[in-house]
Amino acid sequence: MQAQAQVDRRKIGEAEALCRAALQLDRNHVRACNLLGMIVQAKGDARAAIPLYRKALSLQQHFPDALCNLGGALEEAGRPAEALVCLRRAIAQRPDFAEAWANLGSVLLKQEEPGRALDCYRRALALKPGMAEVHVGIAGALGAQGKVREAIASTRQAIALFPQAAAWHSALLAHLMLHAEVTPGECARSHFEFASRFEQPLRAAWRPHGNDRDPERRLKVGFVSGDLWDHPVTRFIEPVWQALPRSSIDLHVYSNGRVRDAATDRLRSLAGRWHDVQALTDERVVELVRSDGIDILVDLSGHTAYNRLLAFARKPAPVQATWIGYPGTTGLESIDYLICDPFNAPHGLYERYYREKFARLPSAVAFEPPREAPEVNPLPALRTGILTFGSFNRPAKLREPVIEAWSRVLHALPQSRMLIGHAGDPGLCASLQRQFAACGIAVERLAFRPRMAFPEYLAAHHEVDIMLDTWPYTGGTTSNHALWMGVPLVTLRGPSRAHCQGAAAMARLGLEDWIAGDVDEFVELAVARAQDLHALARLREGMRRRWLESPWLDRGIVARGLEAALRLMWRRWCDGLPPADLDVALDGVRHGHA
Repeated sequence: MQAQAQVDRRKIGEAEALCRAALQLDRNHVRACNLLGMIVQAKGDARAAIPLYRKALSLQQHFPDALCNLGGALEEAGRPAEALVCLRRAIAQRPDFAEAWANLGSVLLKQEEPGRALDCYRRALALKPGMAEVHVGIAGALGAQGKVREAIASTRQAIALFPQAAAWHSALLAHLMLHAEVTPGECARSHFEFASRFEQPLRAAWRPHGNDRDPERRLKVGFVSGDLWDHPVTRFIEPVWQALPRSSIDLHVYSNGRVRDAATDRLRSLAGRWHDVQALTDERVVELVRSDGIDILVDLSGHTAYNRLLAFARKPAPVQATWIGYPGTTGLESIDYLICDPFNAPHGLYERYYREKFARLPSAVAFEPPREAPEVNPLPALRTGILTFGSFNRPAKLREPVIEAWSRVLHALPQSRMLIGHAGDPGLCASLQRQFAACGIAVERLAFRPRMAFPEYLAAHHEVDIMLDTWPYTGGTTSNHALWMGVPLVTLRGPSRAHCQGAAAMARLGLEDWIAGDVDEFVELAVARAQDLHALARLREGMRRRWLESPWLDRGIVARGLEAALRLMWRRWCDGLPPADLDVALDGVRHGHA
C-alpha cells in the first residue's frame, strides 16, 4: 500500500491523506483502517485510533498487527486490562511477534509487574535483537526492581544502537539520579554532557525575542508538561494555578501528555490558552510558543518521560525556568532558572550542580491534599502492640544501603515490623526478602502490598506508625501523602536535591527534628521516635491541623511567591541583565505584595 511507504518515510501528512482517500473509495479497506489508526496514534491521539483498529479487526479477525496496535493504543489511553487481552490475542495468533511481546512488557511494567515485564522484553529481544527500544523497556523493569546499575547498563545498550534518541539519554540521567554510587558532581557532569550533545548544535539558530520590554505589564507565562493528568505533578501544580492572579499573569499551557482524564479537564479550565502539543515536532512547538508571545516558559518535566527539553533548547521564550517535575538540573544553558525554596534547596548546598540559577520562593510547594483521603486513625501500635514502619516509595528507590539501614532499625526494635508498598510482583518480593534475610531480618517481619487503587493506598497508611525514607532519591509525593494521613517520616538530608525532598516535606511542617544528617543518625532517630508511642499518637492526631496551619503549604503564599519570582526574572531581562540567583521574602508575599 502506497500510504505504508509514506509512513516509513515519516511523511505522516501524505500518508494520512492517502489512507483517507482509500477509505472514501472503500470504507471496508482493512489495511487502510489499521494504517490510519497508526497515523492518528503517532500524531498523539490514541483514543481516536482505537475505533479504527477495532474496525479493521471487525473486518479481519486474524490480524495480529491490528491487535498489537490496538493493545498499544488502549495502554496509552489508560485501559491496561483491555490492552493485555489484545496483546495476548496477538501473540496467540503470531507467537513470534516481537513487537507484541514488547508492548505486553510495557503494559505489565506500568501495572507494576516488572518481573513478568522483563520476561516479555527478553522474549522480544530474542525474537528481534535489533529492537533498541526494548533495551529501554528492560532498563525500566530492572530499575523497578531496584537494580539501578543493571538498568543503567541496559539504557546504554539502547543508546549505543540509537545514539540520537534524546529521550533515552534523559532516561539514563533519571537512572543515574537513583544510583547511590554516582556522586552529585558526576551526575551533574552527565547532565551537562546531555546539553553538549543536544543543545549546543542548536545554539546557532537561536533568534532574538521581540517581546515588549515593559517590566510591569501583564506577563504571558507558559507551562510545558507531559504529566497533566492524575499524576503527582498535578497535585503540586493545580493549587498554584488556582491561586495565580490572572490580572498579572496570562496562563498558557502546552500539554505533551498522552493521558487525558478528569484532572486534565480541571487543569484545562484554569488555563487562558491550552495547547496539546504531543503530536508536534520540537520546531512546531517553538513556533507556537513564539507566536503566542510567551515571556516566561516553565518546564515541569526535567528529564522524565514526555519532556520537551529539546524545544526549550531552541530558546523559544526570552526567559525559561524549570520546576516541580525533576530534582536535578536540566543541564541546559537555555533554561535560566530553577524554581525552588530554602527547604528543598538550602543556600549554598547544591548550586554548583546546576546550570540554572536558583529562584527561591518562600515555599515552592502547595501540595493538594487528596480528596479521597479517609480520616486519620489512632496510632495503630497502641492497638496492636507492634510498631509498624512503612515505605510506599517506588521499589526502584529500595537500594541495598537503604535496606541495610532499615534492618538496623528493625534489629534494635525486635517487636517491630516493616510494610512495603508497590510490591506485588512475586520476583520483587522474593528479592526484597532475600536482601532483608542477608541483614538478619526474618520474612515474618515483612509485609508487602501490591499496587492499589488510590483510596486503598491512602487507607493503607492506617497500618503504619512511622514512615522510613529512601535515599539518594527520597520520597516526594509519597511523603506528602503520608503526612496528610498523619504518619511522620524519618528522613535523611544528603548531598543532592533529590536527597532533600523528604527533609523539605518535614521542615515545612516544623518537624526538623525528624531529619537526620547521616545514616547512623537516621537509625538512631527511627529507634528513638518508635519508643515514645504517646508522643507519636499526639503528633498523628494533630498532623492535619499542623498541615493546614503551616504558611509553607498555603497555596496563596506559594502562588504569590511564584508571581514575585517571575516578575524579578522578567525585570532582569527587560534591563538586559543575565539570570542571577533570586530570593523572594515571605514578608513581601504574605500580604499579597509581589
